[in-house]
Amino acid sequence: MTENLGKRELNKAKKRAAIVEVATKSFFEGGYAATTMSSIADELGGSKATLWAHFSSKEELFAAVVDNKVDAFAQEVNEVLTGQAFSFPALRRACLRFLDCLLRENSVQLFRLVMSEGERFPEINEMFYERGPWRFRSCITEFYATQFTREEAERLTLVTVAAIVGYRSDILMRPKRPTIKEREAFVDNLIGVIDWPRGPCPQAG
Repeated sequence: MTENLGKRELNKAKKRAAIVEVATKSFFEGGYAATTMSSIADELGGSKATLWAHFSSKEELFAAVVDNKVDAFAQEVNEVLTGQAFSFPALRRACLRFLDCLLRENSVQLFRLVMSEGERFPEINEMFYERGPWRFRSCITEFYATQFTREEAERLTLVTVAAIVGYRSDILMRPKRPTIKEREAFVDNLIGVIDWPRGPCPQAG
């Protein structure tokens, strides 16, 4: 009985993974608006009831696609942050890994999808932010908080994430991507700014 239950759960997991794989291709190639549950069911070649048994809506299926991509992304970044006390070498490794993950094709495709469809479908913006950027920001903040106050950690997280994500956007608009050395130089410059002696900012004027 237990063995049969285990096989059923395994088959269910495999089927769910196959659905997410087909949905990922459909969302990335056709966009969120053009992708329908019916078109995904047709691509799978099975009963529509099977698809609906796993996912009750397109929004739920899109969330599964996001989770699948974000989990793989987060695992790689967390490898260099989890359990780490703050240090500049650790920060450098994390920033380089973060940037590398952001520039991978799947990450770029997901980013472009959310940016292109998010205005018409604000729910996917919220879904993506909560499942992706928010999780990563929390991880970065905890890392900084091992050395800085909570307020400082949150400010440093804001600067770090904005710089890396902004640099990724700049790279995507370039006709030629920067070399690894150029990307390392950017991260080193960012760390140089973060390592600036702390204290109150001078008053303007």
